[in-house]
Amino acid sequence: MKFTKIATVLGLTAVCVPTMAQYEGTRVYDRIGHGQDSITTLGNIVAYKDSYKAQDYVGAYEPWKAVFTMAPCAEVSTYAYGAMILANVLVKEQDMTKKKAYFNELMNLYDTRLKHMDALNSFTKADKRATKGDILARKAFDYAYYGAGVADGYSLDKAYTMFREGIDLINKDGAKEVPGFVLDKFFEISYQRYMADSTAFREQFLKDYMESREACQGMLSLANEATDSVAAQKIVAQYDPTLNRIETLFAQSKAADREQLIAIFGPKIEENKTNLAYLKSALTLLAANDCDDTDIYFKAAEYAYNIEPSYESAIGTAQKYYKDGKVAESVQYFDKALELCPTDQTKAAIALKIANAVSKTGDSAKAFSYLDKAVQYNAGITGKAHLVRAQILASSKNFSEAISYCTKAAQEDVSISGSANRLKEKIQEVQRKNAEYEKANAEYKAQKAKIEKEENFWKAGGKQ
Repeated sequence: MKFTKIATVLGLTAVCVPTMAQYEGTRVYDRIGHGQDSITTLGNIVAYKDSYKAQDYVGAYEPWKAVFTMAPCAEVSTYAYGAMILANVLVKEQDMTKKKAYFNELMNLYDTRLKHMDALNSFTKADKRATKGDILARKAFDYAYYGAGVADGYSLDKAYTMFREGIDLINKDGAKEVPGFVLDKFFEISYQRYMADSTAFREQFLKDYMESREACQGMLSLANEATDSVAAQKIVAQYDPTLNRIETLFAQSKAADREQLIAIFGPKIEENKTNLAYLKSALTLLAANDCDDTDIYFKAAEYAYNIEPSYESAIGTAQKYYKDGKVAESVQYFDKALELCPTDQTKAAIALKIANAVSKTGDSAKAFSYLDKAVQYNAGITGKAHLVRAQILASSKNFSEAISYCTKAAQEDVSISGSANRLKEKIQEVQRKNAEYEKANAEYKAQKAKIEKEENFWKAGGKQ
């Protein structure tokens, strides 16, 4: 105990100077100074980690802060431990002045890690090295999670901007994926911004929804490539709950209101009828929000196809022909969409989209034929084909068969097991409510018949 108290005395100088110093091949002993400084820092490292393990975050704070101040390049883990320690003492602190101070330290932790990022990465394994995007995204998470009601000048706009910068940098770098908890909080902030100003923020909110959903789906698809079931389940455990929450918040937002979307995109599509990038984006957003049977969607598809035929615009053109009753022409464009796909893997994914599109016309048999094509192009998509088939069957009230395909989908593809099981639960809930209604209706009819029989008896003078 005495040693711990002595060790928490802060030194006057930080070891990690200059910040661009490289420490490749070094050990922690080489990065904590010399003489008494190194002894003090080592003691502090032991002290804060022991307290952390015992969940004594208040006790861990002072020795951790000493290490952070004296030797910011001692260990990369200083920053992970520090984030947890500061978060815990911040939450438990009742005095607002102290709470604000802890919050500011938490924000400074990320700024300091950015400052020393190159030095810290120099002794870190390549696949564990942090990027600017990683650090900014995590800082955004803590700002959004702990800042409301604590940070001076806290705002949703600032939280959103921080998230956006971090996520954009991660996506641009391409070496890593956005963590599930970051996506979860980012979309929550986007949702709150939309609820605060649905008119101005609707289009961006739709884009955030698409991006967040696709990021989760992309990571979940990697679960099938995991080397073992434990690794696969870790991916699913991180991204499936996030996907579910994103879908839930989006449904609550009612941002996909058809009339509102048509009103928004109508004039913009006309203004951007020669802007292929915008038209493709509009087609994707409209299709994702059940507006792919509207005139504005067809118009965007026409403009895009005339500029440069693509599978997106071909699908839109096909749907317009189908709506106009020109089935043969419709089939030609659906097949054209597949021809425009560069690989069998892409063709399989697009065949699933075509099946979805065709199902909305009521032609389930034709939709199923495209599901079969999808599997022929890529057998690895079988589970997803089962899930789409289940959705189509459920929409046509073939509940028992839909449940069967939900089960098959979950068994075939772990990456969509969560979605398949949730759909299965929804269908079973509908079945339960239908059964309750049928039972109540039968009882009502029986009671009504009994009453009518008694009324008729008395009307007849009480004679049989």
